[in-house]
Amino acid sequence: MNKKNYQFSVNGQNRNMQRWPILTRILVTVFGLVGLVLAFMFSIVLLAIAAVLILVLIIYFWWKTRHLRKRFRDVEHESRVIDGESRRDD
Repeated sequence: MNKKNYQFSVNGQNRNMQRWPILTRILVTVFGLVGLVLAFMFSIVLLAIAAVLILVLIIYFWWKTRHLRKRFRDVEHESRVIDGESRRDD
């Protein structure tokens, strides 16, 4: 069976993976996986915060424009449109 020898270059120096002790390789793998899981969890939290902020902004905008929307609904039957300009018949 052929043994594969992996070469890594760090700061211009070649590093041989086979020279590292098994404990070091296991620790590097575990820390790498833990780092990936933490990064994934952090991104999920950031996306949740962004979604809540966007929802709050939409609700705030909807709440602040409720009077304007009501006026548009009420004025719709009492006005006439001339060249895209709305005028009231007072």
